[in-house]
Amino acid sequence: MNAQPNNAVPPKTTRRQWLSRCGSMLGGGAALAALDIGRAAYAAGDETIRFGLVGCGNRGTGACRDVLETRGPVKLVALADLFAGPIERGLANLTKYPQLKPRIDVPPERRFVGWDAYQKLLAAGVDLVLLATPPHFRPMHYAAAVRAGKHVFLEKPACVDAPGYRMLLAANQEAKAQRLSVGVGLQRRHQQNYLDGVRKIRDGALGTVQFIRTYFNVGGTRAAATRAAGMSEMEYQIRSWNLFCWLSGDHLVEQACHEIDVANWVMAGPPLRANGMGGRQQRTGPGTGDIFDHHAVEFEYAGGVFHFCQARQQLGTWGEVSDHVHGTRGKLTIGMGPWGLGEANPRTLRSKEYRGDNPYQREQDDLLESIRGSGPRVFEGDYGAASSMTAVLGRMATYSGQMVTWEAATASTLRLAPEHYALDAAPPTHPDAEGAYPAAVPGVSKAF
Repeated sequence: MNAQPNNAVPPKTTRRQWLSRCGSMLGGGAALAALDIGRAAYAAGDETIRFGLVGCGNRGTGACRDVLETRGPVKLVALADLFAGPIERGLANLTKYPQLKPRIDVPPERRFVGWDAYQKLLAAGVDLVLLATPPHFRPMHYAAAVRAGKHVFLEKPACVDAPGYRMLLAANQEAKAQRLSVGVGLQRRHQQNYLDGVRKIRDGALGTVQFIRTYFNVGGTRAAATRAAGMSEMEYQIRSWNLFCWLSGDHLVEQACHEIDVANWVMAGPPLRANGMGGRQQRTGPGTGDIFDHHAVEFEYAGGVFHFCQARQQLGTWGEVSDHVHGTRGKLTIGMGPWGLGEANPRTLRSKEYRGDNPYQREQDDLLESIRGSGPRVFEGDYGAASSMTAVLGRMATYSGQMVTWEAATASTLRLAPEHYALDAAPPTHPDAEGAYPAAVPGVSKAF
């Protein structure tokens, strides 16, 4: 098929309808050709990119706001969440900004609630979907979005186990065949101090890289959800998702994946193996879920280069978030602080006084320019999957206390998931009589 813009669109079919049809129906070279025309059409500036958000918590609405702040015509047209509350709170939060309000059109009939809400959103005429639910759901939502021919932004991490990783890889191949633009919320890849730092390393400023040190050591995280009368165990765990391994992957995966991604970026790929240690010292008893509160991992890369990775969530301890690369000619600290920008935080990044880099905005600017065809094509699915799985590899090592290879980890068949999805279904883990959940025990728990 040699698609041409002058003769390929049937009479009485809008360009948007045709592009959507191409994205969902065509494969291989035909889809590639059709979607290249779509990029050219967006570049003309006469098309509004319609987008929707799946997962309406703080990070999802933050990403939504960044898309609304991009240049060029965009419209938020649909929201989806398992629960109605986050949708209404997120919409109220976004519409309070006068400059965003004209770009928001989400009537009640396009506010989707329930387990199938993401499927309804994908059928609501969106060009782009933002995926920001608890990480457990990311692979299945991504796969569905790609099958529907949608451009995608995935929050990090992109998976919590090896089966999810393999689902990402399959969806990546399909997304490439359709020439879809895919962004991943590892925003340091769009951050100038990181871009400059990695460029210096590539140019040989440090000589040969010998080892990397990263830290994501912070205080405690948010408490578990209040357990209302009649709330099911499944709902309680989903509302407290960052405390449960099956939903978050553990904080090593959910937070420290940023630093793990930096190491993979510097080393141009994932490690060969990992070993480490970790456990629960402060995080004990009811209301603390089942994840660890500290990890220390050694990731070994080709050539004997090690990444020494610390991740801790303990009150009263040394707080440090930073990335350091050591080479034969010296050391480079690439970034500092939770957002890699020293004392800057999301609030200061948006303040009128701040004149520096806002990587959260830049990652969405780059993605939207890619969709329109006015900038380089963005496809971040490969490193998003690899860095997420590298973090899972680290968790396998700390939970088991064993040396775990990349090959063994990625071949694992252990799926962190319930047998089926329903609010009255049984989640993968259950509390004891006192309300405490079983946690991994190094030397006893298996890696896979």
